[in-house]
Amino acid sequence: MRHLLLALPIALLAGTALGAGWESGMEEDEGGPTMMAWVYGEGGDVKSELRLFCGDQVSIRFGQGDTGGGEAEPITGPVDFTFDFGDDVLTLPMQYEDMDGMYAAYVETDALVLGYLRTKDSVAIDAPTGPWPVEEFTLEGSSKAIGALLKTCR
Repeated sequence: MRHLLLALPIALLAGTALGAGWESGMEEDEGGPTMMAWVYGEGGDVKSELRLFCGDQVSIRFGQGDTGGGEAEPITGPVDFTFDFGDDVLTLPMQYEDMDGMYAAYVETDALVLGYLRTKDSVAIDAPTGPWPVEEFTLEGSSKAIGALLKTCR
């Protein structure tokens, strides 16, 4: 029994380190605790991130993380990012926001991109006019995490 109890924390730690997919929960934001859904990409010390939260609309936020090619200056004007779901590709104009250093788009709760994020297997995000590499994210667990988030939207 003692060996089983010692093995359990190690197994849980290994599962967490692998970044098994989407998560949701309360996170601190500039206005206080906010329900969010998020996933991290693969990669360097600072991982790329896709994060959603609700306000008057759903905020889709994307951060490149460590691109491996040094720090690229953010493009402060609108940037068209492609969200490639395999068979379906959507373009979202996103604006860089200094608050968290991420690009943001604001969509309605019934937006097609949210449906794809909840039902497809993966998404590759690219800014064809930007200096960054394509970032890929699993959508494993996204239906549950985004569903929990959408229940809190106004």
